[in-house]
Amino acid sequence: MSKVSVFAKFTCAEGKGDEMDAALTAIVTASETVDGVESYSYHKGDGDTYWFFALMSSMEAAQRHGDADAMKAAMPALMSLMAGPPDMAMTTPIAANGFEI
Repeated sequence: MSKVSVFAKFTCAEGKGDEMDAALTAIVTASETVDGVESYSYHKGDGDTYWFFALMSSMEAAQRHGDADAMKAAMPALMSLMAGPPDMAMTTPIAANGFEI
């Protein structure tokens, strides 16, 4: 069974950075309750650009993540703060350090 990595890039609505940071912190906290989520992080880039990375133990874990009550409760705040839809990719990790793939 292969692990799954997820990447996303998105833009925050202008003037909503502080609210976005709080929403992202809540989502990371919610992700801690989902079995199979191995790494889950958000990163701020230039301007209002944000980046996301997650490592899931399997495709089933990625699906559980999306279906988890904690994630469903946390996601609406995030979506309301985005300037548009995220650019996302689901991939299979090949090589890394810092965690086991």
